Amino acid sequence: MHRFELQRLPKGQEAKETLRRQVGTDSWHLLQAATDADAPQSVRACPGLEHLQQMWTQHFEWVDGQVRWRDGLAVESAERVISPYETEARASRKRGTEWVGYKVHLTETCGEDDAVHVIVQAEITPATEQDVEETMPLLLDLQARDLVPEVRLVDSGYVSGEVLASHAQVGIELVGPLKQEGGWQHETGYGVSAFQVDWQQQVRCPQGHPSQNWCPGRHNGGEEVIQVSFSAVTCHACPVKESCTKREDHKGRILTLSPQPVHEARSRRRTEQDTPAFQQRYALRVGIEGSLSEGIRSHGLRRARYRGRAKTQLQARAIAAAINLVRLRQMLQRTQLGLSPRSTRPLSPFARLRSRLAA
Repeated sequence: MHRFELQRLPKGQEAKETLRRQVGTDSWHLLQAATDADAPQSVRACPGLEHLQQMWTQHFEWVDGQVRWRDGLAVESAERVISPYETEARASRKRGTEWVGYKVHLTETCGEDDAVHVIVQAEITPATEQDVEETMPLLLDLQARDLVPEVRLVDSGYVSGEVLASHAQVGIELVGPLKQEGGWQHETGYGVSAFQVDWQQQVRCPQGHPSQNWCPGRHNGGEEVIQVSFSAVTCHACPVKESCTKREDHKGRILTLSPQPVHEARSRRRTEQDTPAFQQRYALRVGIEGSLSEGIRSHGLRRARYRGRAKTQLQARAIAAAINLVRLRQMLQRTQLGLSPRSTRPLSPFARLRSRLAA
């Protein structure tokens, strides 16, 4: 029997709508029959029924006693099943790249010496989870295996004020650029960083006016925040009001601050990350990009050979182990020849051009 999606589907819009209603109605009747009290226990206990119910809810709904195709999403992307054949895979998008599956996170040893760099982590996570959500779980895994580093070099997607503060608490330096402050107020010079914060519950705006209220609380996501508000009379009389706030509800400027350790960690990183010293240290992280490229081009890291997150996790770790074995073999061969354990990465064409121009 051929899969349904391999059949020739109708092209006309009306024919497509008819097919959708038929599929929705048929699957509804199937669910009702399979979950009925008179249905055999083996049928009611079938794991596929739960997936069928979820797929039906994602795509169909009852409207005026009829099955209709949903106009919008019924569940969040993290819960949305994309394929009945791989129910753990999720759809995601990063900038211009879209895919269905998972994310892989690699951790590799690094340094300026000639030591061989080996991969110590290859973790598979849902495609819909943000990289920054995995920064601390990856560190906890390293701690459990007694592989805690003194310095972690990470991509900007793994950095936030919260994880910077968390790393500082355990004495680990997290090196990675933090996304710059956004918003139109930052563009006009009146973003959060332009305000002077006195953690004795006082904030001064760039014009020197003090805040009126300081209210600790929690954001919608549960994280701790501090709501700071300024006097409406002061703000509406300020000559730079249009550059600072556009509130027309007789209220002044309102700032949302993070707790002091998070706020200060974020400010320090945004100040130092543009310095040559920071950029020179962070340049060591480029090595992991080579490992990702090697895994993708030589070992099929981007294609899951198996179904399910557990088997995909095993595949990723097998690929990481294969890369490590190749590097260790090369190290032994170079050592026998009296060479440095690790070969020097050749300069790129652009780097060679810069060298010639500098000479």
